[in-house]
Amino acid sequence: MGAEVDNAMPITLKQFRKTIAGLHVEPTRSELYDIGLKMIASDFEIEAYLLILATWNFARFRYVLRCFDLDRFRNTIAAVNPIFQRLAPYSFETVDFDLLADDITGIYSKLKPLVEQTGASKIMHFKHPKLFVMWDTAIRSYYHISTDCSAQDYFGFLRLMRTTFGHLHWTAGNLSFARAIDLYNFAVVHHESNDA
Repeated sequence: MGAEVDNAMPITLKQFRKTIAGLHVEPTRSELYDIGLKMIASDFEIEAYLLILATWNFARFRYVLRCFDLDRFRNTIAAVNPIFQRLAPYSFETVDFDLLADDITGIYSKLKPLVEQTGASKIMHFKHPKLFVMWDTAIRSYYHISTDCSAQDYFGFLRLMRTTFGHLHWTAGNLSFARAIDLYNFAVVHHESNDA
């Protein structure tokens, strides 16, 4: 993984909340997030992933669709679900990522060939929104992540997110800390917030 972003002072909870509050997200995008989570909870898991990939990752997913093997995708999801079940008790706030390295890199390694690096992180987040932080090309660039986007790179990114934000004491009922970090990163990287 690349070098960490230079921060003279750690971000405060007030700054973190202000950046997220200043983020302007299209209402449909937020609704699709909630719809995706509800679909997964209602046993429409494959459909939820396809919806999210086709709407939140459409720029890349349209190219993936040219040779997308839906049966292989279903089989891969079935293969990684037992790993996700093992990870169910963990949350971003308290997890020791090093203890879960094999499971995290294993899931990512199975998903990336099918839906690429951004899609893999989105599926991982939607399956376990309390643990996994999503990334995209701009976020990877901001944090100096290797363009290889390997499983080790994603694992290193999660550890970096813990180093960067782990000191914050997040409490926001329906918004997981992992999702809040994603919103913060999106705001800062895409310059969408007020005074980010």
